[in-house]
Amino acid sequence: MKKINGEATTSEVYTYSEDKSIAFVEGKRYPLFAVNKILSAREWLPLMGITLPSTMIPSEFLALIKRGVSIEEAVELVNERIVDSIAQEIAREERYSLRNERKRPWSVRTRRPFRGVIDKSIPTLKEELELAERVVKELGLPWKGSNRGRPPVYDQVKLVAAILVKGMRSFAGLAADLREIDYVMTVDGGDSKPCPSELHHVFQRIPREWLEIALARLDELSVEEFSKFENLDTFVVDGSALSCETLIEREVVMKTRLIRESFHYLALIRTATNTIRGIKVHSNKIADFIPLLPQGSTVIADSEFDAEKNYRDAKEAHVDLQVKQKKGAVRKSMRKAAREGFDEKKYRRRKLGERPFGNIEARRSKCYYKTPESRLKGAILIACNHNIIAYFKNKAWCGLFIRL
Repeated sequence: MKKINGEATTSEVYTYSEDKSIAFVEGKRYPLFAVNKILSAREWLPLMGITLPSTMIPSEFLALIKRGVSIEEAVELVNERIVDSIAQEIAREERYSLRNERKRPWSVRTRRPFRGVIDKSIPTLKEELELAERVVKELGLPWKGSNRGRPPVYDQVKLVAAILVKGMRSFAGLAADLREIDYVMTVDGGDSKPCPSELHHVFQRIPREWLEIALARLDELSVEEFSKFENLDTFVVDGSALSCETLIEREVVMKTRLIRESFHYLALIRTATNTIRGIKVHSNKIADFIPLLPQGSTVIADSEFDAEKNYRDAKEAHVDLQVKQKKGAVRKSMRKAAREGFDEKKYRRRKLGERPFGNIEARRSKCYYKTPESRLKGAILIACNHNIIAYFKNKAWCGLFIRL
């Protein structure tokens, strides 16, 4: 028994297109993607709900399911699940419509089917470093080489790769982790490892612009894994903050108190792959992200970005900007046009952009830097580390679907 695009079939008659990329089963056209395992009822049944579009999978694929239920019983299970899913969706929409938007829980289901397979895909530090080395070699070193002075002790590519995987580690913690895994970094293959001050010096030498390019490249690696799937150019713009080590004075209830300083930043998130495309200093403008967006992209943002300039920039870049506008009358033409073109269905996916922030916060992110420039570079490194982890999870997810 086989599941084809959510439909049960026992047909054994297959014909193929000339390039072997399309299958025709009982006269119906299907691409030749298949799940690389036989699915139990517990695994294939979640693929039948109406929330499935929020999970990125091939639009059509073949899957074998274990014999355990008859076709009639399988169809009955699918019907029950879809009816229950629709009823819950209607009840949820009615219940949440009475709340303020900020107080609403997730409006779409974000748990993937086969979640256990993805959760088990946790890369080791060596695997992260290998991926970072690959990116550094593709982009080239962030500084020009020189033949002057003493020859370098450490491989420059590996030094930069170590910075890309730094994430939320301190420089002392990164140096200790490199020693623990016995990562060979010297040019002559010796056992020497860089000290924290050497790693900090490398961090200072790397320009912010190069780190931004590396972050975008790590996002593209996940996109390449998903290339056999559907359109991936839906983004969310949202802001967050990192807790700093420094303290500042604030007046609280008429008293001066010391509180932790926060570094606020703005992120461009690709919803399908759960990766971060870009990091900028926090503002309510999208202009800095325009060069990172492919033409025809959809960008979703909350009412903080309801500004005439954002609509103008989006129109010039051929970007579909979906913003939940503030209440009240609108006078300016661009805001009027944006309100008329607002798509509530697209906007519901905005909360998917919260996932990377949740992942970063769960890893207990900290900002150890003092200067604004270093803090922004530190935020980019945290995003790079997130994208590296997301790449391995996305690779495990996409590896479930194979081309026949």
